[in-house]
Parts: sequence; C-alpha cells; structure tokens
Amino acid sequence: MSFRLSPGTLDSLAGVFAPPRKRRSRGGGRGKGGARNDGAMLAFAAASLLRKAAPASSGYRPSAQVKQPFGGGSHAAISARALRTMERTARGVPEVMVRVTGRQHGGGHVLANMSYISRLGHGEDKQIDLHTSEGEVLRDGRDMHALAQDWQEWETADEARRKGATSLSMILSMPAHTDPEGVREAALAFAREAFANRSWVAALHVDRDHPHVHLTVARRDFDGRRFNPDRDDLLRYRQRFAQKLRDRGIEANATPVRARGVDARHEPIAARKIREQGAVPQIDRNRVDRARRLHESGRADPAETALAKRQAVVRDTFQRSIDELRASSSFVDQVKAQTLRKFIAAMPEPVPNFCALLDDREIVPATRGRQQGDVTADPIAAALARTQATNSRIAARRAGLPSRHRSRQPNHRGARTVGGCDGEDSGTACTGSQDCRSDWAGTGTAGSGKGRNQKEAPKGQRCGESANSYTG
Repeated sequence: MSFRLSPGTLDSLAGVFAPPRKRRSRGGGRGKGGARNDGAMLAFAAASLLRKAAPASSGYRPSAQVKQPFGGGSHAAISARALRTMERTARGVPEVMVRVTGRQHGGGHVLANMSYISRLGHGEDKQIDLHTSEGEVLRDGRDMHALAQDWQEWETADEARRKGATSLSMILSMPAHTDPEGVREAALAFAREAFANRSWVAALHVDRDHPHVHLTVARRDFDGRRFNPDRDDLLRYRQRFAQKLRDRGIEANATPVRARGVDARHEPIAARKIREQGAVPQIDRNRVDRARRLHESGRADPAETALAKRQAVVRDTFQRSIDELRASSSFVDQVKAQTLRKFIAAMPEPVPNFCALLDDREIVPATRGRQQGDVTADPIAAALARTQATNSRIAARRAGLPSRHRSRQPNHRGARTVGGCDGEDSGTACTGSQDCRSDWAGTGTAGSGKGRNQKEAPKGQRCGESANSYTG
C-alpha cells in the first residue's frame, strides 16, 4: 500500500505551498458593483435534484486549496505529488519564474514589442526567430506589422467592448546553466496548452546569464474574452511550465518563496535601470531611512517578527510530514524523512527584504563627533554619500548642457525637450532627439534632424517607453 499523508498534514502543506487567495467582497445587487447570479442559482437547484455520486473508498475529499498546489485525484496520488514537491524543495531544485512585464496599447505598441523580442533591425546575425501560435516563424517586419494590426482590429472590432490593452507580455525564465533549447521547447509547449484559444508570439533570449522566453499574448481570445491573469493564474502557469521542463529532462520546481523559509527579494526593473545609469532609486533611499528610524527608536523590526512567525509555521508543517514518514516501514520513506530533516535544519534565519539588499545587515547609527574617515564604515552614511555624489554629478551634467537643451518651453509640437532621453526628465515627451533611440514600429531611426525618412514616435510616447524598455 502506498504512503499517504494525513488530511490535516495535506491541508497544512497546502497553506504553505499555495497561500489562501485574497477574496474580494462584491455587492449583492445587480447594479454596477453587483453581479447577476441567476444562472448560478439555477445550476445549483438543478444539481440538488440529481443523485450524488458515491464517495471514494478512502473517504478523503481534498479541498480546493489542496488541489491548487498538488492537483486532484485519490488520496495516495495527492500525497505522492506533495512528497515530490517537498523533496524537490529540500534538494534546492531550480525554481521557474513566470512574470508579467507589461501591456501594449495599440497596434504600434504591439509591433514595437514584437520588434524588440525578435531583435528586428539588429542584423541577420542578431535577429531572433519569432514563433507564433499558428506554428510559423516570423523574421520579416511586414509580417509582424500585419499580425499586430490583426490583434488591434480584433480588440476594437465591437464598439461595445471596453477599450484596453491589446496584448500582454510575459517572461518565462530559468536560472543560469539551463539548456536554452529545452527552455524554448518547454515554453512553446506551455503556450500551446495554456493559450490554445489565443494568439501569441514567443522568442528565446540568451543575452543574459539565464535563458528566458518573451511571450506576448493577445488580450482577447477567439471568443472575445479578455485575458487578465491574477496571482493564482501565475502560480498555475509556473506549475505547468515546470512540468514541461521536467518532461524534457530538466529539473524544475514551482513553489512560493515562503515554502523555502525566506523572504522574496522583489526588485523592480525600474530600480535596476536607475542604478545602471549611476543614480540611486527612491526605493533604496526609503530602505535606508527605514533602517535609520528603527535604530534611532530602538524598536524591533516588525518585518523580522512576521517572518519568524511565518518560518515557524513552515518548520512545523515540514516536521509533521517528517514524523509521518518516519513512522512508515518503507526504506524510501525513511530516506525522504532524512532529506526533509536536513532541509529544515539548514533553513536560514529570516531576513527581511530591505535588510538583505543593503550593503551590510549590521547597521550602526551615525553618532555625533564621528571622524570623517570612519563614516564610510557605516552603510547608512555610505549610501547617503553615494546619493549626494550622484546628485552632484547630475547637477554638473545639467549645468554643462547648452541653454537650448535645458529649455523647458513648449516647442511647436507642444512637447517639452531636454538634452536627451537619458532619464534626466522622466516626464518629457519623446520628439526624436539625438539621444532617444526609439524602436517604434521597428523602423524608427535616430537622429536630430528632420530628414525625409525620419520616423517619429507615436504621440504621447514617453522617453524609455520604446521596445527597448521590455527586458528579461
């Protein structure tokens, strides 16, 4: 007889590997905030008249929360999948990543996204195959333009439809040293299965240390339904993508960060871009200020307390599984229990996200009378010094620009201009200046003149909103 975890242990594991979904309260009326439920009530009344199926022999009926991370089926099948998930987590199997990176509004924006992920216009040696949901491979900009136009026409075919984004872009990635071809084949198989009723395009990128696939999906499917994934959908996509990788011999796991006993390190793409430009993002300043306030007040960090409680729940849940495995007479179950025991023994101390991303966790508040030579030893003072130095460099660069570039008066097109689109003024509109390299429509050219073949960015497009802003 196969090993079975107790129903209480499975419920606890479901709380760790699939946190409860956030429910939104809705009004009971049929107004703007309410919903029509006549069909649901009729279906409930009809189902109550039918004979109920006999319960399974084991008598175990998994809850919806258990089915989310471990699937349905018999008690033994669910237990086996739960044990495999825990074992992969304990062995440190690479975790897949599925993330929504943005939305495209209009055919021109969709075409710019396709041009970027396929590297259109970068030369034949650097261009990447753009795979479509129809099984074709696009390398011509005219074909991409026709496909983007089809998506836009389908989005706005009915005037009664709510106007919104035309497409949604996602990234599916794996850690470094993963077979890129396997990642691409798994991503295409996942897209064909998950988005069988939608049009999509995908391209593999290996320009970074980790292989990743850019996937752009049309917002409306062939039946006119919109695509708006939530947290539960992303978890299900991760699980499917990980399964496709395992089917191709690539070890992959799809579990929440809390199941590994650590805090997620969420780093916005905009913050990384700002650091690459030599500036200090606001999120770093906020982290330093928060650490300073906590040390000056002498209060304990509430984030550390919350993380310690959450990790205690994870440890207790794994320990319950270990106790049940050790009670089994199977040698395989004993080995699994030993693996899980080593995992919880080596689980790191809970460290909040903002502390882990600082230069040094041991933050000593600055004191009066400290010598200038000792300021660099304090990470808070060092961060503030870097911020001041960066602001000085930006001010010096702006002061050295000609007056015509520093002018903020509206031009004849009604747009404000600065000396380039390098992030000095994030609110300026892109007018085709020399430093703005927009890939709009895949055919834009950079230059400061008004040549005959000059392509201008769409009206309202801001600096940095070109295809180059979609990164893996």
